Amino acid sequence: MSECGSCASCSFSIGDKAKEYRNGDGKPAVKCTLCGKEVTFDKLPGNRRVTCPECGTRIEVIPLLLN
Repeated sequence: MSECGSCASCSFSIGDKAKEYRNGDGKPAVKCTLCGKEVTFDKLPGNRRVTCPECGTRIEVIPLLLN
């Protein structure tokens, strides 16, 4: 998904940041800043962004070691 800012989906998500944590299963996760759904990932992407599967919000992850 392109973050051009021309639609509601992009403009709401630009600049959204969330702190990484370990969930009950020990997986790295963040809470979506828009809908609150837990977003898990196996390995943090190089750009430190994950996408919420529920609402499509792009979230910049603040790595566990930095928060």
